[in-house]
Amino acid sequence: MNDSHTTRYWRQLVAVMGKIVVLVSLIAFHSSTTLVASAQSMAVKAQTSFVIADIDPLAFSANRAFEQLRVDQLRFDGAPEIGTSFIRLRRVTVELVADRLALDPDELEAAWADSDVNHQAALLAALTQVGVPYQRYAMKPGVGFDCSGLTSFAWGQAGFDLPHSSTRQIRVAEPRTRETAQAGDLLRYPGHVMMWLGVGQAVVHAPQPRHFVEVKNLTTRSMKRSTFGDPTE
Repeated sequence: MNDSHTTRYWRQLVAVMGKIVVLVSLIAFHSSTTLVASAQSMAVKAQTSFVIADIDPLAFSANRAFEQLRVDQLRFDGAPEIGTSFIRLRRVTVELVADRLALDPDELEAAWADSDVNHQAALLAALTQVGVPYQRYAMKPGVGFDCSGLTSFAWGQAGFDLPHSSTRQIRVAEPRTRETAQAGDLLRYPGHVMMWLGVGQAVVHAPQPRHFVEVKNLTTRSMKRSTFGDPTE
């Protein structure tokens, strides 16, 4: 092979290698772009959910039951009907609450089942936020709530707009007694609003700074000073 042939050969080889490098770069860029787009899509989806996954087993369970209830409402064209899948998922949530508060799960499930679909939806929506920090003046799903922010959010998920104020919420609600109240109804202690779980002195609420949304058994004294209200009336 003479010098001219050798030179031409190396030029062709360099040109081919250059094309290979460009091709590899394009593939790498396309792959990274796809991964970024996928990650962005997942982030958007995460932002549209009002649950932080795995923040609390009770929140996760309540979210599954809540989503199934929505599916049932669409399937039954808005009629107050529920399916067996929802009943099963509701039972799982009931058992988690009952275990945490030392309640009878059968009694708790009966109370929830006796409540209308709107009350069940609002109650489950509130439970999806168990473990979320208290944050003054906030109503940010998965981020923070104050007491009336949690109840506003929960009832908003059931289709009812409540003012972001514990005093105004109980004023616009229809008064109830323990005998006439349903699970999910508002329960207001002076300066604080909660949602009744349907049995005993059990509530879900956003308590105070440096605490988290929780289920809790109120003291007898607190319960006696509290008033019930139904925001659907």
